[in-house]
Amino acid sequence: MRTLRSGVRTLARTADLIAGATLATIVGVNLLAVFMRYVMLDSISWSEEAIRYLSVWMTFMGAAAASWLDEHMDMNMFADFGGAAFQSWHRAILHALTAVFGAFVLWQGTIYCILNGRQTAPSTGMMMIYVYSALAVGGALLTIVSLMKIYDSFVPPEEVESGNKAVL
Repeated sequence: MRTLRSGVRTLARTADLIAGATLATIVGVNLLAVFMRYVMLDSISWSEEAIRYLSVWMTFMGAAAASWLDEHMDMNMFADFGGAAFQSWHRAILHALTAVFGAFVLWQGTIYCILNGRQTAPSTGMMMIYVYSALAVGGALLTIVSLMKIYDSFVPPEEVESGNKAVL
């Protein structure tokens, strides 16, 4: 199980790096677009479309990475309620709901890829399968991470990784 957990950790860290690189690319393209429009007085036709599609990828990669580090905001009314067994089941149920959501996004993303993947984007001419596949890949990653977190709810790992979780 250690090897599986290590593999999921690597996937989550890779997703985090991809989300960060995508954010940096979005900022760079946006700065270039502003420079070209207001300084060079010549706008870039593809910048808004590229930023939109990169944002989709950043969102789905970031969701898996945030889920791995338990950084998603939640409204956890039962955070201090019950004993250890209740807390384990509570965490497992929350991660199971996330896994169901991730599986649904994977399923629908796959359908989008099959039905609409051969379309092309208006400005860039890029095939839309590259955009729609963000849903399938992100949904798969979120499902994998959530299933590992369900296991971790009952068999805590030796080393616990966490981020800066916001709790309401």
